[in-house]
Amino acid sequence: MPWKLLHRSLALGLGLLVVVLALTGWVLALEPLRSHATQFAQTTANSPGPALSLPALAQQVQQTIPGVEALRRQPAGTLVVYAFDGEQAQAWRIHPASAQVLGLYQPSLLPRWVKNLHRRLLLGDAGRWLAASAAAALLVLSLSGWALLLRRMGGWRRLYGPVPGSALQRLHVQWGRWGVPLLAISSAAALVLAAATQGWLETEPTLEAAEPLSTVQGTPLPPQALSALHAYRVQDLEVLRFPSADDAAQSWEIRTQQGHGWIDRYSGKLLAWEATGPSQWLYRWARWLHTGEASWLWALVLAGASMATVLLSYTGLRLWWSARQTRKLAATPALTAHNSPAAQADTLIFVASEGGSTWGFAQALHAALVAAGHRVHTTALEHWRVPPTARQVYVLAATYGQGQAPAHAAGALDAIARQPVTDAQVTVLGFGDRQYPAFCTFAQTLEHAL
Repeated sequence: MPWKLLHRSLALGLGLLVVVLALTGWVLALEPLRSHATQFAQTTANSPGPALSLPALAQQVQQTIPGVEALRRQPAGTLVVYAFDGEQAQAWRIHPASAQVLGLYQPSLLPRWVKNLHRRLLLGDAGRWLAASAAAALLVLSLSGWALLLRRMGGWRRLYGPVPGSALQRLHVQWGRWGVPLLAISSAAALVLAAATQGWLETEPTLEAAEPLSTVQGTPLPPQALSALHAYRVQDLEVLRFPSADDAAQSWEIRTQQGHGWIDRYSGKLLAWEATGPSQWLYRWARWLHTGEASWLWALVLAGASMATVLLSYTGLRLWWSARQTRKLAATPALTAHNSPAAQADTLIFVASEGGSTWGFAQALHAALVAAGHRVHTTALEHWRVPPTARQVYVLAATYGQGQAPAHAAGALDAIARQPVTDAQVTVLGFGDRQYPAFCTFAQTLEHAL
């Protein structure tokens, strides 16, 4: 299937769904920006000194917050302490340099339905499959769009050069050449996340379900006395789970970007460690690339890419509609009613048009020749065949990109070469845009071939 047909079919078939995902993706991209801004404002306003080491931070948390269960570092750098005050679950934001409580932690200010709409279209498990299908379609749209961009601009060297064409065409190309790579990355990452959701990708460490037991008994050590804990940095932390005071067999559990392990609460030694595997790294990078949660700059880029998707959908729809209207000219009653069979025609008109506008000129020429008493047959250039009855042949040829033939007429030169030379008078009329360096190149190529 040609790239253009594939691109157009997917865009028209799943365009609305892609726009919904793009708009909700734009809203969700604002959440990491808020998280990073909040973290920056609070840490700079309450900055007593350098950040504490992980053991010192854990000890300070244990001493100041009762019932602490876990210390988690969010991708934006926010440190959150989860604790129980009696039966009441609590979550507190703390300062990395002092473990000072900054306030209650709010996971998100966005309504839950926004995430549900983006991830599963408010349709449960069936919606997850539909959203994953839309992500796959967006990836194919991105790849096919990139192929069309390369063809239109004349290769990699000219890809980011001046863009010729109408204002709508320039807007579509300019946004596409910057937005398409980002959309491809985001949609590919979404497919990895979808695979993880379906259980096709291993994302959890195998140690998660098998906590090793300590062989030492005695008095539990404070966090700063845990020798193994000194090997880890706060900036690499994902979660540190504190052992329960009610369960003497429980150990410290730590998960960092590098892996997952257990530390003996009595000896301070590492009981077990599992390094992060390839599938876990793949999942982590896919999550970062798709959500922007680890970088405010990337979140801003993703928000721009989401808006680019909406704009590309709009301009693409406008361009398709314009081309569709002009293509109708080739099938209007005024043309088809007087389109003589090729074997009976004395005049032939062959048309090569990328967007369809050249067919309008063909219609006008066809009508004028019929009014002058000629038997005229008009068809696309790839159907080249000149019967002996023909006395006059007109070729109306547009040039696409950097001198290429329109997509439908890509094999026209080969078709012409296979046919015998005609005795009819042949006239080639080229259509193009002088903004292109290769102005009317395809028409000139046809003239030399004929």
